[in-house]
Amino acid sequence: MKKGLSIFAIILLLVGFLAACGSKDKSNESAGKDGESAAKVNKEGFPIVDEKIELEMFGPNVGVAKWEEMKFFQVMEEKTNVKFKFNTPPNDSLETQKNLLFASNELPDVFYGAALTNSDVTKYSQSGQIIPLDDLIEQYAPNIQKMFEEYPDVKKTITALDGHIYTLPSLDRNLPWNIHPVWYNGHFLEALGVTELPKTTDELYDLLKRIKTEDPNGNGEADEIPLTATEMWDINQWFMGFFGLKSIAQAEYDGTIKYGAIQPEFKEYLQFMNKLWEEDLFDHEAFSQTGEQKGAKGKANKVGVFANWGPGMFLGEEESTKHPMMQPVTGPNVDKPVIPISPGQSINQFAISNTNKYPEATMRWIDYSYSEEGNAFLHGLDEGDVWNFTDDSKTKRKMNEGGEDKRGTMTPAYGIPVPTWSHEEYAKSFYSDYENFRDTETQEKIVANGEVALPQLFLTPEELDQIAGINADIVAYAEQMEAKFITGAESFDNWDKYVKTAEDIGIEKIVEVYQTAYDRFAEKE
Repeated sequence: MKKGLSIFAIILLLVGFLAACGSKDKSNESAGKDGESAAKVNKEGFPIVDEKIELEMFGPNVGVAKWEEMKFFQVMEEKTNVKFKFNTPPNDSLETQKNLLFASNELPDVFYGAALTNSDVTKYSQSGQIIPLDDLIEQYAPNIQKMFEEYPDVKKTITALDGHIYTLPSLDRNLPWNIHPVWYNGHFLEALGVTELPKTTDELYDLLKRIKTEDPNGNGEADEIPLTATEMWDINQWFMGFFGLKSIAQAEYDGTIKYGAIQPEFKEYLQFMNKLWEEDLFDHEAFSQTGEQKGAKGKANKVGVFANWGPGMFLGEEESTKHPMMQPVTGPNVDKPVIPISPGQSINQFAISNTNKYPEATMRWIDYSYSEEGNAFLHGLDEGDVWNFTDDSKTKRKMNEGGEDKRGTMTPAYGIPVPTWSHEEYAKSFYSDYENFRDTETQEKIVANGEVALPQLFLTPEELDQIAGINADIVAYAEQMEAKFITGAESFDNWDKYVKTAEDIGIEKIVEVYQTAYDRFAEKE
């Protein structure tokens, strides 16, 4: 009897040892319930699998068309033998529906364009509800590997705290705007005989003064608005940059995290904007007007400086090279301005859940969207669908009339970031003369002065708990006081009191947490 128990105990110990070995490295786990699923995958070419498989995909619907009716998914099914059934709630309820899926553990096989947060990734990877992708990428995703080789910062950014990759990004480095650029009304510049753009805040002030007083729209009325905005978010990232700040919130400066809203440079920015306000050089309706009201002023040719996707769109005319992007200027204590730029990626746009029977086939399916061919098809489908070539060499494309709206009925890559790598050659094949001009202006004025304010960082659950609620409270307070200082509702005599209140809300804790997270990120290979 004792001998039998000993053998049984040995067997239990052996089973436990083998299980421990099997779970030691999460990257070796497979979510497939069918142990033969990997063997069924063709590693190259199409179809991906010889016999059709079906998976469930969750993602946001922007309200243009059902995903099952889109050409992209229909062609991909024919090409790959991977069929999807879709759970696509409206985009405005995506977050609620996503949280319900995880809470109930009723998971789809794939999250696509679902914008998981870094805290989601930390939480749901620890619970095992989304699986690591490292080995799948190595074995089945040559295009994603190529992206990592070309942009090693992408791999670094999406690698979670435990060293594994759980999600894939939407990567687009073609237009690194963090927010709309600031433009000059070229008609006003011509009327005023301006041949060289301002390079300092003093020179900018002088030009705004001329716009106000010299009737550049030529209608004989003093109705010009030198500078307009829709609240300060419209322009403040640019104007703070003239004084050396990357953000009103937390940002990195030579390895040190600082909170912009309490820095001396922020006060200098506010004082400059207050000067423009007091002299009626900054639109007094900026804090109350809608985007449509702002746009109406542009179309009436009343505005000299403004932020917008394109200047012609704002001024009610065709886009052209007439209206230059603002040259970032320098404040009195700044050698070089800084313009915050986008990191060029929307992270966490694709994940595979632990219910997925075919993770290998799924990885091969998504990897196609990171190839040049796959990205082009995802974005614009085939010639004639929404665009046509305009030259015999077939290097220049033009979107057909109504093509952009039609795109929304044919591909999910419309109105949301989707998992893909936007390749430069394809993107630039659509460029008009204006867009080539816009690209040159972007390189010379934004990229030349551009810095990412803060990498997209993973925080531990404990760190998230430490700053829960503080971020929202301090941002709301800083933005409220920004408006008050600019409009004169708050005196700069109360600056120290403002800083003390901001610190009492918890700025030091935010800086501490993000400094720790940044240091951890900087140490990654």
